[in-house]
Amino acid sequence: FQDDGALHVTSVGHSTRHIAVGSDSGVVNIYNKDDIFKSRCKPLRAVMNLTTEIDRTEFNSTGELLAISSKELKHSLRLINLHSLQCMPNWPTANTPLAHVSAVNFSPSSGYLGIGTTKGKALLYRLTHYPSY
Repeated sequence: FQDDGALHVTSVGHSTRHIAVGSDSGVVNIYNKDDIFKSRCKPLRAVMNLTTEIDRTEFNSTGELLAISSKELKHSLRLINLHSLQCMPNWPTANTPLAHVSAVNFSPSSGYLGIGTTKGKALLYRLTHYPSY
């Protein structure tokens, strides 16, 4: 399928229900997996919260959350709730010590979010919505 509007695809992630396609412009298009085989596939949502090349698009194990990041600018990480297709407005904050994000992933049961930085730090955050690790 052809990504709607992206000139250069830089990251692709998938869950059981969705596909996320990140581009060099910072836009992430989220598609319903069942729709990608249609001739004119339109994204469910175009996330435009970052402005630099998307390096990572990672879904949690349940497919409820999507983490997107860019290592080009400090603090360039967003979490997207896939039920509402909206970015989490309250995290990360200006005080979250993210620096330049180089890796991001969820634990098997989504209870933790791990973030690697270009400074060699590994940050671990507890996602209390999920009871298990």
